[in-house]
Amino acid sequence: MSPRRRNVRVKRGPGASPRAGFTLVELMVAIMIFAVGMLGLAATAASITRMMGGARRQTLAATAAQSRIERLRSSPCSTLTSGVDTSRGIISTWTVSPVTRGVNVTETVRYPTTRGMRTRTYNTTLSC
Repeated sequence: MSPRRRNVRVKRGPGASPRAGFTLVELMVAIMIFAVGMLGLAATAASITRMMGGARRQTLAATAAQSRIERLRSSPCSTLTSGVDTSRGIISTWTVSPVTRGVNVTETVRYPTTRGMRTRTYNTTLSC
């Protein structure tokens, strides 16, 4: 004995076509939305990469300034003088001026970026 097959009809709503699926227009719209999203992600990734490069150069400049100030801090106050130094493309200029019971140190660092030279200034007071 073989089982009988029954024809089962699927109930569809009004206006439903006999074939379910995506039309070519819907597929093209979905691909365009996906492409716009991917282009946005690519642009964001490029922007973040540029920012990371800039942050690296700023970190090098801040490290150079901190190193100079630490060297000045370890020296006796009577021997501190102003000066200029260039290291790894970073131009460091420091000015020492005496104040009551210490010295004021102003350090200016200039470092190259893709848009030209940038300048940062750091101030500190060293007690004597």
